[in-house]
Amino acid sequence: MKIVLNTSPIIFLGKIGALKLLSACAHETYVPQGVVAELHEHGLPAFIQAHAVSEVGLGYVRGALGRLHQGELEAIVLAKELAADYVVLDDLLARRKAQRLGLQVIGTVGLLLWMEKKQLLDAGQTWEKLQQLTERHGLYLSPSLREQLKQQLLGGPHDDGH
Repeated sequence: MKIVLNTSPIIFLGKIGALKLLSACAHETYVPQGVVAELHEHGLPAFIQAHAVSEVGLGYVRGALGRLHQGELEAIVLAKELAADYVVLDDLLARRKAQRLGLQVIGTVGLLLWMEKKQLLDAGQTWEKLQQLTERHGLYLSPSLREQLKQQLLGGPHDDGH
């Protein structure tokens, strides 16, 4: 499995202590140079490889800058160039752009569910990490999606005060 990551999934997974688990999910994990630049102090784990986007790809990125950030656009282009199985994006506009270009898209939530499916996290740990992301770290999930995920992971509706 080959994936290309944008900046926010790396930061989010790092904040909840799940970034190292990603190495067990994908055989090849890449980020473009634009994501490396956006990470600043967060750094890049050794299992994630920085990879340059082609000159043609960079030309596309320069022409498309606007509503999407450079890191998002470079991740999309790099995923196309490397024929990645997934591009990992959280931003809705970026996800839609990638899908229009024929890419398979997953986000931070999808990665956590993937980790749970691979038994790197149990359902309770996965739900706890999702709560941390939404309550402490600013990841937006609609109330209906939160409830759907809670039911999927914990086996039914639960009242957690939200």
